[in-house]
Amino acid sequence: MAELLQVENVWAGYGDAIVLEELSFSVAAGGSLALLGRNGMGKTTLLTTLMGATRLHRGRIVFDGVDITKMPSHRRAQLGLGWVPQQRDVFPSLTVEENLTVVARPGHWTLQRVYDMFPRLRERRANMGNQLSGGERQMLAIGRALMLNPRMLLLDEPLEGLAPLIAQELLHIIHTMVSEGRMAVILVEQHARQILPITRDALVLERGRVVYSGASAELLADGARLDGWLGAGSTTGSSAAAASAAPVPERIAAIDAIRNEHRAIAAVLNALTRIVDELEAGRLQPNFTLLASLIEYLAEVPDKVHHPKENQIFAMLRERTHEVDAQLDQLEAEHREAVAQTSRLDRALVSYVQGGAEGFAGFRDAARAYVADEWKHVNTEERHILPAARRLFSAEEWQGIGEDFARNGDPWTGQDNRYAQLFKRITQLAPPPLGVGEAR
Repeated sequence: MAELLQVENVWAGYGDAIVLEELSFSVAAGGSLALLGRNGMGKTTLLTTLMGATRLHRGRIVFDGVDITKMPSHRRAQLGLGWVPQQRDVFPSLTVEENLTVVARPGHWTLQRVYDMFPRLRERRANMGNQLSGGERQMLAIGRALMLNPRMLLLDEPLEGLAPLIAQELLHIIHTMVSEGRMAVILVEQHARQILPITRDALVLERGRVVYSGASAELLADGARLDGWLGAGSTTGSSAAAASAAPVPERIAAIDAIRNEHRAIAAVLNALTRIVDELEAGRLQPNFTLLASLIEYLAEVPDKVHHPKENQIFAMLRERTHEVDAQLDQLEAEHREAVAQTSRLDRALVSYVQGGAEGFAGFRDAARAYVADEWKHVNTEERHILPAARRLFSAEEWQGIGEDFARNGDPWTGQDNRYAQLFKRITQLAPPPLGVGEAR
């Protein structure tokens, strides 16, 4: 694939202060790059340099065959560079629709397509820019950049400060844009585990210099280096496990699918916990439609989509090792009890609806018990099961598992996209800061 962006030996910064040194990398047309590094290592400076907003001391930047090294920012935007800065700037005195149409250029991204991608913006199209929540402003900032129909989109920490539900929804939208390959994307994000699975390549900066440039999947698999550059907790597993692993594909689709579902389930659990706490404190009025939607997600996705996938991996692990027998016993017992657990939660909600305030205590206790058990379940899979499976299964076995997963579908690409629609409903019903619904 042809290179869209070439950065050659760039030294740049602010005034006489040099922040970036000897930077060289390229991004292909339709490619995706995760830009990683600790705070203060030069990630935002690199994006602003690409947009012409810093002082370039040395080097060259070529975009779509054109040398843009000395080109002003507005000309770079006209060539096809789109930028969503960290500040989520929108025009406060314009409506949502005016914010989008004032910058519109011909191309694939039309007002209708942006509204389809961000339904909440359609609902808020007559609201002023200064009347939006943080999550809505981020959606608008990205939508406005898309209306320019860029060849490359620069996203500077788009998930920062967002509620888990909104962040998860936005992450899936970004994943969709990356997967379509209509434009190249450079994505800055503090949490490497969130963006490495959805990008093709990665660049790690340390003190303004490149310390890693290569495949995202390779970096994700190397927990020791990732933790060293970004801090402990950026990945799971150990360097010893990675060193002894059988050859596997760069991207293990099955593990990506499970972890995507883990992130979605975690967002729903966080939302349920927060809502129950707010109800107990009297700061929130009950929205039974929202509560029913949360329980529907927890009942349907783990039991009908997530658990069947895991059970296949569990059976293979039983044949290979006894080191995770205790964890497998625990997880399989929880799978058998899953329907009963969510049924108890559902019955507690019915009692709450029928009994009013007198039924809240029973629902509260059932919800907290369910959430506590589910967190243990997810943590056991992340800490024990997935690292063991990655270490023990061959490339051919992962390919077979991936094909079975593809046939089974996932919450985001299944028939009629049912689970994605359910997740969007939750996001739109949940009050700020959890979602973009109305406070009650």
